Amino acid sequence: MKSLRSLPLVLFAAFALQDCATPMVAEPTAPVAAALPAARHVELPVAGRTVDVSVFDAVGQPAAVIFLSHGAGSSPERLMPLIGKLQRAGLTVLAPLHADSLLIAEAERQDLQTAFMSRMAELQAVSAYAQQQYPELPLGGLGHSYGSLIALMGGGALDSMLHARVPAMKAVAMFSSPGPIPGLTATPGALDMVAVPTLTITGPKDVAQPFASDPAVQIAQFDALPAGDNTLLVVDGSSHAFVYGEEGGYDDAIGLVTDFLLSRVAGNAGATRRFDDARSSDWIEIRRR
Repeated sequence: MKSLRSLPLVLFAAFALQDCATPMVAEPTAPVAAALPAARHVELPVAGRTVDVSVFDAVGQPAAVIFLSHGAGSSPERLMPLIGKLQRAGLTVLAPLHADSLLIAEAERQDLQTAFMSRMAELQAVSAYAQQQYPELPLGGLGHSYGSLIALMGGGALDSMLHARVPAMKAVAMFSSPGPIPGLTATPGALDMVAVPTLTITGPKDVAQPFASDPAVQIAQFDALPAGDNTLLVVDGSSHAFVYGEEGGYDDAIGLVTDFLLSRVAGNAGATRRFDDARSSDWIEIRRR
């Protein structure tokens, strides 16, 4: 991998559940959802440091394992609404606490420029761990903002420059691109080697400084992907914080996300039918290319 230490720090500026005489027939009640397995923690040695990886086991028999990369300064805990839905869909999630997270002590926390290299190393280490621990399960990628770039690199983005592709990664879903970063994603051909199906989730208020200051850049990135199995969800009214589960249309969008992952990663036929047959609604515009 080429060193990116020479790139300006601004390139990585930050982008937040009676006893009765006559027997009575009980009214039917809604089924109680199975309790979500609590996170387990694995410490992985990565590039001279130890990385905490939260392991969120699927409810029931897992269909696939998903590498999940959080946004700049964030953490897996901030993504629990999303993670819980993935678990209930039968997906096991591996989520590293990246070195730029605000949960890391300031003295040990990396700035976003330095953390770029760390994140690439964590992508490789966690993906290798997934294949070692779950050899029978297919691997997918999922990210938010800064993390969406890391996940997409697993699918081949920037591979001509940085060679970070994870061959085992079968598909990638992305909430909110960090935007066209000079020297990286803004480089012509930066996405030409993406070799897996992708799903992009964005909205008309999806902005993050300094490079995603216009929601149009999200769609521009979608349009820059190689023609193939790419889908874009434009969720009405949604912002860069949509992934956190506090905005309208979230459940509908996550239903499509889980169907995409179950289909393109796990090969689930029912999920494939649902995802491929899905059409735009009042909440969500669906584009495919």
